[in-house]
Amino acid sequence: MTTTARAPIEVYEDGEARIVKVGPMGPYGNNAYIVRDTSAHAGLLIDMPLEEAPLLAAITAEGGVQTIVASHWHLDHWATYDAVRAATGAPVLVGDAEINIPEERIDGRLRDGAEVRVGGVRIEVLHTPGHTPGSISLRVGQAVITGDTLFNGGPGRTFDFGDLETILASIDARLLPLPPGTVVLPGHGVNTSIAEARTGRDAYRRHPRPPGFFGDVEWRR
Repeated sequence: MTTTARAPIEVYEDGEARIVKVGPMGPYGNNAYIVRDTSAHAGLLIDMPLEEAPLLAAITAEGGVQTIVASHWHLDHWATYDAVRAATGAPVLVGDAEINIPEERIDGRLRDGAEVRVGGVRIEVLHTPGHTPGSISLRVGQAVITGDTLFNGGPGRTFDFGDLETILASIDARLLPLPPGTVVLPGHGVNTSIAEARTGRDAYRRHPRPPGFFGDVEWRR
């Protein structure tokens, strides 16, 4: 008898919205998310990380997806693109400022403030550059899926000092103003909340890294 590999699953319900966290998966501990309208046959996938079998199993268990959104263009978030596209036939959307993506792999771009519908569920697109120029976060009710922009404990990895300044500005302007009880669902690792992120950001302001610093940053050191 054969068995299908499965990744850990967490489920969040917010009115008609059902958010399924699939992960961690692969060597980098990626998370993918399926957003569903519980009152309609409609689903959306956020990111396509490594480990094809558990991701496809989760998509099937949730009744399929009709749209795919990538939080940003890095291989660990696109590794199962071919398999997921073949299985779902769903179009792939990215932030309109993202760069270096082969155009044949995308079907549309999302501007800041755009709204994606999953049945009756509204998903707001937030442009949160820093980790990459076109990184986006996706707000669904009282949750926000942040890709590699905001993690539990700090911002996402940056690749030069300008990127660190940019990602901090994104977090300050687009994420921290959200209600404090908003659940933060990151592209890697465990969840946090906007309230916890505000506390961590305040700690970082009191003890910032020296000029020129970038890379993996924690709010507290």
